[in-house]
This record gives sequence, C-alpha cells and structure tokens, in this order.
Amino acid sequence: MSTSEAEQVDLGATPIARVMVGVRVVVVLSISLLLVVGGDNLRQHLRLVIVVLVVACCYAVAVATHPRWELRGRRTAWLVTALDSTFALLAVALSGAASSPAVAILLLVVTAAAIRLPLRPTVLLAFTLGAAYLAIALFVDPGLTPLEERVRQGTWWAGYLVLTGVLGASLSRLVEREREASIAARVEAMAEHAAAEEERDLRRRLLESYAAQQDGLAVMLHEFRTPVASLRALSRGLADPESSITLADRAASTRLVAEHANHLSDMLDALADVAASRRPTFSTGRVRAVELRGLLLASADAAGLRPPRLRLLLDDQDQMVTADSQRLRRVLTNLLENAARHGEGHPVDVEARVVDEHLHVQVLDRGPGIEPENLEKLTGKYTATGSNRGTAGLGLWIVEQIVQALGGKLEFQQRPGGGLIARFEVPVG
Repeated sequence: MSTSEAEQVDLGATPIARVMVGVRVVVVLSISLLLVVGGDNLRQHLRLVIVVLVVACCYAVAVATHPRWELRGRRTAWLVTALDSTFALLAVALSGAASSPAVAILLLVVTAAAIRLPLRPTVLLAFTLGAAYLAIALFVDPGLTPLEERVRQGTWWAGYLVLTGVLGASLSRLVEREREASIAARVEAMAEHAAAEEERDLRRRLLESYAAQQDGLAVMLHEFRTPVASLRALSRGLADPESSITLADRAASTRLVAEHANHLSDMLDALADVAASRRPTFSTGRVRAVELRGLLLASADAAGLRPPRLRLLLDDQDQMVTADSQRLRRVLTNLLENAARHGEGHPVDVEARVVDEHLHVQVLDRGPGIEPENLEKLTGKYTATGSNRGTAGLGLWIVEQIVQALGGKLEFQQRPGGGLIARFEVPVG
C-alpha cells in the first residue's frame, strides 16, 4: 500500500464516514420496521422484500466494517453510491412505488453522494434517480394511485432530488474549500513560525558569536598580564647597573626573558585565531614533547613563584610528556598565580605524576581556603573570591575551559589544615 493510500485509509475513519454508515444501518432497520407495521401494499412482494432486506443488511454490515469505502476519490465510493441507489429504488418499488414512504431514502442517497462525489456526478446521479423514481411511479405502481397523482408525485420528487443534489454538492464543495483554506492557513502559519524560529536562532548565534569574541579578547588580556609583569621585573633587574645579581642569575634571567618572549609569541598567534574565528582559543594547538619539570618551573616563574617558596614533588625528575605545552603552561601559570596570590607568603606545593598516559597535577596552597558550598563557583566567569582578588575573575574560568578542551577534568577541594587544593588531569603522550 502506498503512502497516499494509507492516508486515505486513515481518513476513512473520520466522523462523517461513521455517520454515513450509521444512517445506512438505520435506514435498513426502518424499512424492516415499516414492513412489520405497514399496510397491505407493503406486503405484496413479501418474499422479494425480505430477500432485498437481507442483502441490504449484509451490505450495510460490510460497509460498516470498512468505513473507508465512503471516501471520495476511491473507486469503491462509486460502487457504494451505485449500491445505495439500487437498494433505495428496490425499496421504493417493492413498498408501494408512488405511494411508498421509502421515497425519502432517495434524498439520503443523494446527500451521501454529494459528500463523496464531485458536483457534476452528484447532479447527474440526482437526475437519474429522479427519472428512475418517475418511471417506477408510472409503470411499477400497483394501481392504487391515480395516474395524474403518480405523475405529480414522480415529477415533484424528481425535482427535489435534483435540487438536493445541487445544494448538497455545493455545500460539500464549500466545506471542502474552507477545509483547504484552513489547511493552507495552518501551513502558512507554520512556515511563518519556522521562519521566526530561524530568525531567533540566527540572532542567538550572532549574539553568541559576539559574546565568544568578547570572551576571547578578555582571556587574551588576562593571559598577557602575567608574562608582561614578569618581563618587566626581569628587565628591571637586568638593566639595573647597581644590581648585585651574579652572572649565573643574569644568564637564568636572560633565559627566562627568552621563554616569556616565546610564550607571548604563542599567545599572539592565539589572538590571531580569536580575530579569525571569533571564538576563545581553548582548543588544542601545537603538541610536542616537553620536560615536565622545566614546564612546571617556567610556569611557576611566570606566576612569580621560585624555590624555596615553590616546592615540587615529582615521581620522575626527568619525566617527558607529549602534550600541548602552551595551553598546559597557561593552566599551570593561572593555578600557580592564584595559589601565590592567596597563599599569603606560605609555600606552594606542586605534585605531578603520569599514570596511564594521563598527567595528574595538584597545586596546594595555605591560603584562607573557601567554603565547601562555594567550591563550584570558583570557575564562574568574572567570579573572584577571597580578600586578595584578581583583576577580572577570569583565571580559574580560563583554566577550566582549557582543561576541558584538552579532554581533561578540573576539581577543587579544601586542604586539611587550611588552604585549597586545585587538581586537574589531562591525557598526554
């Protein structure tokens, strides 16, 4: 069965089809009742009437079982109309012809045909039934009605049948046009709704793109602040002629200046990505092998932390990892800077180890800590906590975004004895 046929079958169960089926059953029952209580003119062809009623009952039951046969546009609709007309004319002929009360059934037949058939076939059917009734009134009547009365009755009902056909078909077409107009209006309303939804979605995406661009710029501004501050301090120390730093310290400071310069260059590339994509640069970038201890020391130095205040605990001092070192450094620098700022001069402990190709890092400080109910708020955008607040409240939000982009997870918890533990885990090679 095709899709259109299936749709027509579904439409066959509509209330109008069931009403038509119910009327047909009632008509058959009413003729049976008329046969029982009627006069002698109804019993002249008793056996034939009974046969016709039995066949009509079977037909009514069959159509009641398959109400889709009532549908317009199907071949069965024409068959149903023909059977309705045949049984109605037989009922009229066998129950008194011109004087038969069953003539009213013909009006029902025409009305039903107007629902299931187009206008012209309905009018043609009404004219044919009118002519057939006139013939029955003139030639089949048992002779109980005068000829003049039969002509008048036949002509009268034939005219009414045609008028019923015209009126019924016109009303049916009007209802159908109203229904089609309602469907068209509904489809148009749905299209307008879809267009409005699409416009709202486009506006939302444009706003999100603008917000993402603003976030990206805010992130870059925040990230530039730490290395620039470190470079400023190093340059002052190197440029001061009265400085008492040794040659070894000067060489180390020069190396750190070079590393900060490279880091700033990487961040400038990220800034270019922001301008091109209008999204924060939290996705993964260049993946390369890097020494874990050196990465931790460089990140700590950018955050203003050096031994002995910085205490490193590594399972392997020469551990190498293959990862996005630029973004790992941004994570470490932000966490270490946060620990240094809130640690109130106390040592900051950093524990790092690689387990099952995952880097596990813990940054532990001895700051004032934070209440348990506020731990989840630490990574909120523009959120700053504690007495020594940062400049924009973006540091920990940036950390969470980068860790998630790297495929890892970040969590915070209170440190026994006071302070905060920042722990993150990311996959490495």
